[in-house]
Order: sequence, then structure tokens, then C-alpha cells
Amino acid sequence: MKKLYLTKTEILLVFLVGFILSVSLFPAHSAKAANPTPEEIEQYVRARIDMGENLGSFFRNRPRPQFGPEGGPSMDELRKLETEINDFISGILSKYDLTIEKYQSRSPDVFADQAGVQQFLDANPDLKKRYEALPQSPMRGGRGH
Repeated sequence: MKKLYLTKTEILLVFLVGFILSVSLFPAHSAKAANPTPEEIEQYVRARIDMGENLGSFFRNRPRPQFGPEGGPSMDELRKLETEINDFISGILSKYDLTIEKYQSRSPDVFADQAGVQQFLDANPDLKKRYEALPQSPMRGGRGH
């Protein structure tokens, strides 16, 4: 069995992308809002599934970033990557009538309603299977929300 080894540069890039995504998608949230409606839970769960399933292809289908003399991507490369990620995420969220800002501000409350999310998933076994297949979020310990 062939072992997979990552270079220090690749490990740095993975952490960097994770950080950018965590800042872009999962900001700190302090204000409590009204409980989500069943329609809102459906909207956010479907968006979360779509994002989770498609982010991997985004990174697989783009060229590797260029590295400068210091070993890491330049600030221009990082800004470009952030813009590309935001454009990609915006495209997905627009299918659900959401913006990044709205998703950032409301998703913590929606996904905090664990009973509502579970009820929706139990009523939609195909979506439940897809939701449960999403990778765990290293920042939140959950399904990326």
C-alpha cells in the first residue's frame, strides 16, 4: 500500500484554505435571532449539502497556487484565492436565494435548531445520507456549519 505524504508547502496550503473558508463562511455569531422556520431549515440544509459536495471539486479543478521565495503563496495569490472561493460560494448560495452575508449571519441559528434539522433530515432520507457524508468541520466539530 502506497503511503501519501504531503510536503510542508501542501500542508501549509491546506491550513491556509481551511482558515480562509472558516473566516469566509463561519464568522463569530453572538446575537440570537428568531427560531428558524421549516422552510428556512430546508433552504440552509440544502445549501450546506450543495456547498459541501462541490467545494472539493472547486479545489481539484483549479491550478495550484504559485509559491514565492518565502515558500508560501504571495498576498496577491491569497487575495485571488479568496475572491475565487467567494465567487464560487456565492454562485452556490444564489441557487437558494442566499448571499454569503446572509448565510454567515443566519446559519448558526438555523443549525442550532438541531431538532428541526433532524426532523427535516428524517423526512428526507436521500438528503440525510448526503448531509451525513459531508466532512466534519475542523473549526466547529460538525458538518461545516
